[in-house]
Amino acid sequence: MASSAVMVPETKRYLQSKYNEMLKMASDEQFMESVEDGNFSFNKLRLMIQKHWVMAETSSPQFVIARSVTCTASGVICMLAALALLEAEIRLVVQYMNCKLTASKYDWSIKWILLSQSIGVAVGSIAPTLRFFTAIKLKCCKNGKWRTMDEFKVESYWTRKLIKWKESSFPLQIRNRRWRRILHKTKGLILSILVRVQILVVRSSKVVQFISFCFAIPIFKTLKHLSGPSRVHGIPESTLDVDLSRYVLLLEGESRLPQKVQSSILNEVDKLIETGKKQQPKNLISLLHKVGNFKGLREVDKNQIPSLHSQEPPKCWSLPLVTLTSVAIALPKIPKQEINWLLQSVDEGLYYVKLIEKSMDNDRNLANSINAADVSWVGVELYLKWLDNDLHETSLKGKNSKEILEELSSKAEKTIVEFKKDVKDSLMENPLNWPVNAIAANSMYRTCQRLLRAYDGDHLRMDEGLFQQICNMIANIMAACLTNVTHVIIMKCHQKSMKDKEESVRQAALLLGETEEILQILEIHRGTRSDSDVSEFVDKWCNLIKRTQSQFFQ
Repeated sequence: MASSAVMVPETKRYLQSKYNEMLKMASDEQFMESVEDGNFSFNKLRLMIQKHWVMAETSSPQFVIARSVTCTASGVICMLAALALLEAEIRLVVQYMNCKLTASKYDWSIKWILLSQSIGVAVGSIAPTLRFFTAIKLKCCKNGKWRTMDEFKVESYWTRKLIKWKESSFPLQIRNRRWRRILHKTKGLILSILVRVQILVVRSSKVVQFISFCFAIPIFKTLKHLSGPSRVHGIPESTLDVDLSRYVLLLEGESRLPQKVQSSILNEVDKLIETGKKQQPKNLISLLHKVGNFKGLREVDKNQIPSLHSQEPPKCWSLPLVTLTSVAIALPKIPKQEINWLLQSVDEGLYYVKLIEKSMDNDRNLANSINAADVSWVGVELYLKWLDNDLHETSLKGKNSKEILEELSSKAEKTIVEFKKDVKDSLMENPLNWPVNAIAANSMYRTCQRLLRAYDGDHLRMDEGLFQQICNMIANIMAACLTNVTHVIIMKCHQKSMKDKEESVRQAALLLGETEEILQILEIHRGTRSDSDVSEFVDKWCNLIKRTQSQFFQ
């Protein structure tokens, strides 16, 4: 344990350096692909995740320790200790032919003592033994003959930390030069002994590993031959042909990781993607199929509504989605199942919208707007209320859609006016300081006024068609926002902290699986648009991903 602990800081520093180099290499390759193709297909995103998964897995502490010689030696020792205990128990039973008879003075309690100790040894031997078998598999998969000199060579990272301590100055401040010299020599002598002990421990571990391999590998290969050829299940053929060995993080002196082990690592990330595919948001996908007619949304967006204040809160994706959903619920004569479907669809979509906003709002300028959307959505989804205004009751008042829009607009305007009366001008001047109810009311006022302007221009149909028109608007805004999912996946893969790398790539793999069909829908719709006005509108919403990608790769 002490020998392994001494080498941990140096291996961590070395792997972090190699990881940064590979991360830059992967970023450069990805930037070139984005320049050439302009977008990322599902297969390219999958390959990118596989590259970063290989980097994360091969640099994880568990895998690094499992490959170390001290870990293998400890596994052998633990396994031999467990076998010795098992042999003693069998011999005990054979000798007395009855578990109730023992020569111990503890009499009947010896059975419980033996049982508890056996369980402790068994549990404590599981992990080291599994690591030993992992080392055997790695050795069996390697091609070529063993080179004995290399097998017993002690790599520098085992002793580098001790040598640094030896060469460094003495930490205590002692004025007497003679005593400083004596203490420095004493420290150097002690650390020189520890360096030799470290070399002895590592070399002894290599001897134990070498001898155990000589006995275990022939048995392992025989069993493997008898069991027949094995293959890795669940990996596409295209994946098996990909050589990602240059993304494997190896310690000094380690040979190339076998292809079979790489395939096993890739199988893990493919399983994560498949797990994500089973969790695809069905209602959201159904909503995105409504993307198609941008006319109503384009006309609504053209209507410039004078603001109730000279300053405007920063715009985010989630707030207009929540506001439009609130308006749709308040409309009259809408079947309950249609409202429930819309709520479920928007709720599924907001999960991804929040991921996008969080990854792209580096300066935290959207924090208040996003918080306003969250607070508003809790009331809308759970209680069908917008800022304590019952939307279900509003739809039952017998008013038509235009009157309901005017009522919601009036309530929102009243909220803003009351807010302006109760606060100081300095607070109003900076929209980042506005409370959530003021931000939500501002969004509702401008949304309702734009819809009313569209009514006057006859761009939206009255009553029965307005709900479908708003659903179309929600679908298009959601689709425009979700084009940034690729950016979120890329950001999660390019995690600079090696400590959080594995979990971040795991999330990226699950996200890719969940959004596979969504990305296909968005690609189809963007590829089939020919209307110049529609293209202009879509570009206005979607060009943010291109800018952020180019900034990210620089």
